[in-house]
Amino acid sequence: MDNQFNQPLASLSPSNGQAIEGQYIVVFKNQASQMSASQDLKASKVSALRIREDVLAKAKLKASEVQQVYEGAVSGFAAKLSAEQVNELRRNPNVAYVEQDRIIALSPSWKDTGIATKGGGKGSTDTTTKGGGKGNGKGQTDPTPTEPAPTDSTTTAPAPTEPAPADSTVTDPTPTDSTSIEPTPTEPAAAYAAITPLEGETVAWNIERVGYGDGTGKTVWIIDSGVDTDHPDLNVDVARSYSFIYGNPSIEDGYGHGTSVAGIVAAKNNGSGMIGVAANATVVALRVFDDAGAGSVSRAISAVNYVINNAKAGDVVNMSLGSGISTTLDQAVQDAAAKGILFSLAAGNSNVDCSGTSPARVNAPGVYTISAMDSYNALWASSNFGAGVDFAAPGVGVTATTKNGSIAGGMYGTSMATPHVAGILLLRGEVLSQGYVTGDKDTTPDPIASLD
Repeated sequence: MDNQFNQPLASLSPSNGQAIEGQYIVVFKNQASQMSASQDLKASKVSALRIREDVLAKAKLKASEVQQVYEGAVSGFAAKLSAEQVNELRRNPNVAYVEQDRIIALSPSWKDTGIATKGGGKGSTDTTTKGGGKGNGKGQTDPTPTEPAPTDSTTTAPAPTEPAPADSTVTDPTPTDSTSIEPTPTEPAAAYAAITPLEGETVAWNIERVGYGDGTGKTVWIIDSGVDTDHPDLNVDVARSYSFIYGNPSIEDGYGHGTSVAGIVAAKNNGSGMIGVAANATVVALRVFDDAGAGSVSRAISAVNYVINNAKAGDVVNMSLGSGISTTLDQAVQDAAAKGILFSLAAGNSNVDCSGTSPARVNAPGVYTISAMDSYNALWASSNFGAGVDFAAPGVGVTATTKNGSIAGGMYGTSMATPHVAGILLLRGEVLSQGYVTGDKDTTPDPIASLD
């Protein structure tokens, strides 16, 4: 118990959440009410195209300058715009609103150092540091995106040019060792398929803490840095996976973060490596971060739109990411959840109330925001908090899959906590709890997520 409160701090990317100068997300008004009931999907798309062409013409914006096109629940586009173009678009009767795009950047430290990897796969080891869902290894600097300006309007926004980083050092609050509160008993949940780990499987403490079962036939959509498609512990649906990075259609995880998230949710019960919460589930990789861990809100919106158009009710989406407030991203998540698609969202790693973070601040049925705790049930020092948090899950010193085909311990952050709940949602469609965290920073301790 000596190290109960000796928790790692997230080395947060100071660029995360900052506005991207001159880059905007333009959202059209909902055209559904303007179309007759007899119009089919093809006709509605033709109508939307005409509206987009008219909006672009009035703003003197070429189609080749559009960085992303949104079709579906969110209709509109993302582009570099001048002040005059922004003003013209805001006056256009077909435009609901215009908001500035923001950086989503993973931090350079999300593992503890010196943790040897284990398991099958490609045989290499990974001893860099992870946690908080934010990084690409110890001692690295914040990623500076260098992608060329896109010309394919059906792909995604280019990675932004970072403003000068602000000082966002996170301080470790004085922990309070409060007595754990027993939760109010809940009604029995629907049954799930139990599973017996095969000989040779690693059942990490973090998986044991929340519980596990057989997720065969179920689908989780991982909006992240891609996934190692050759990982022996993952079932990856390559056909439905997609990269939203301009000039790089590969869904391969060059950063490592998405692979770790995927394994916590769905690592296979195959006699090697580790077992995930919803073992054997199918993983669909939606890549929004490049090899440096850089992305944008506009890409995340495209990924959620893709989910709305391709996922089904009962599927689960894991979003171990977050940025400043984005009305468009929040609305996209709510629109998807309204179709019965479930979401597990990272609360964030800035030691602040998550009410200022999208999509963590979304409060809607089927949407769960997750804080991080350690093995002693204490809230992680850098975890965001607040009324928007629904559950806490293991996020300090956890074991997960790595992009080299192996597994590793020592990972931490709310983005490592989030996939535990995604796995529970795959198996049950809801989340139960066993106990509450200690040391919460708001007035209500977070219930600890559990399968049973």
